[in-house]
Amino acid sequence: AFPAALRISGIQSRPGHSTGRIVALNTLGGIAGSALTGLVLVPYFGLIPTLSGLAIAASVIGLIAAFRGSQTLPASRRAACAISGAAVLLAVFTPTDQLARHLPGARAGSIAFYKEGKGSTVAVVEQHAGGQPFHRLYIQGVSNTGDTLPSLRYMRLQALLPLIIHNGSPRSALVIGFGTGITAGALLAYPELDRRVCAELLPPVVEAAPLFRGNYGSAADGRLQIRLRDGRRELQLNSETYDLITLEPPPPAAAGVANLYSSDFYSLAARRLRPQGLLAQWLPLRTQNLDDSRALVQSFLKVFPYASLWTTELHEMLLIGSAQPMVLDAPTIEKRFAHPSVQSALAEVGIPTTTALMATYVTGRDGLVSFAGTTPPVTDDRPTIEYASWVRTDEFLRVLPLLLSLRAKPAFSGSITAEAALAIEAERSRLLRFYEAGLLAYRGERDAWARTISDVLQEDSQNPYYRFFFRGSR
Repeated sequence: AFPAALRISGIQSRPGHSTGRIVALNTLGGIAGSALTGLVLVPYFGLIPTLSGLAIAASVIGLIAAFRGSQTLPASRRAACAISGAAVLLAVFTPTDQLARHLPGARAGSIAFYKEGKGSTVAVVEQHAGGQPFHRLYIQGVSNTGDTLPSLRYMRLQALLPLIIHNGSPRSALVIGFGTGITAGALLAYPELDRRVCAELLPPVVEAAPLFRGNYGSAADGRLQIRLRDGRRELQLNSETYDLITLEPPPPAAAGVANLYSSDFYSLAARRLRPQGLLAQWLPLRTQNLDDSRALVQSFLKVFPYASLWTTELHEMLLIGSAQPMVLDAPTIEKRFAHPSVQSALAEVGIPTTTALMATYVTGRDGLVSFAGTTPPVTDDRPTIEYASWVRTDEFLRVLPLLLSLRAKPAFSGSITAEAALAIEAERSRLLRFYEAGLLAYRGERDAWARTISDVLQEDSQNPYYRFFFRGSR
């Protein structure tokens, strides 16, 4: 429309004056339009009604111009009427969730929740896996997570694992990012906490929480304080300290999320940890390249002198860091795990014993340093992982084996019985064979996958985590 506006304004007679006036009005309109649309129209009316309204307004302006113009041809007026009529019809008959229907998951499922807000567009899609329904959360069209059993497993471990191995007496915890509410809900299963806080930027995310199973109704539980604000700003403006800070952010490549994976953020979070406090960071493996995983680990190591890596699910791992030495005290771990609510929450996701929990240990700081190598860390002014929106083919098949090759035995502060050591090793061997089966499935080696997963199930046929993959792939 800009060249047409210049033509109408009479640029031939006074080109400088006309061009300057149109540019000024165009600039002011762009500023006002951005503010009005982003802060008023879309949040209060929705994206599709806003687009429809703007389309109708534009066609009406064109219609007025066509009929007021002294030299307008009759055919142009008829065309203007047709365009205006089409705009009205589209506005009336276009569903308000039309864009949500184009989400990848919605093509094989249905929209269970959809809301547009000032900060983002949030959708929940209902799908099916292995004959079982589940829900998946989309923010800005990007799949974040869901409530399948593998998701329940890694998100519960994000909260409960660091609390169980904590060297102090944890009484407070902060979750940055509510997501499905599963990580925040896992805090409710740990009875010794006095203060549970969650910082979530987007109100629609909290509104959608009742759709997800396994979060213990965390959005409506008075024991959890949900603060509707940016997680990093919560740490900047609030001097409260915590025994645990754990994160459930969107994937690193999502726009605007890199500042929850940078060394600058970890430095800020470290200042909000109490003595012996822990920070637990999600490390996704399938949604980023090897270099990005190395950079993420490097930024973590730059701040926390004591760090360890745990495997929480086939596709996810967990970094746990502290400013003080972290030691594994077997009696304390047994005592905390024995809480009925803790044991039940973990047994539901395939971790029925402390030996199964300790089998998820991968490596300590030395292994992480070897993995990160010389890769530069993620910083606020060099958010490299935010621009790695594409993942190389079969990258997961390289990253997971490399990390598992660094595995070491968990070191306990005191001696443990030979029976317990053997049980941990047996659990770890079974878990690694299960991961091997997963890698075979990714490579398309069906017969080898079937043999390996069958061997795993013969040893532990009741494990719900193993059975989930077998049932879903049979």
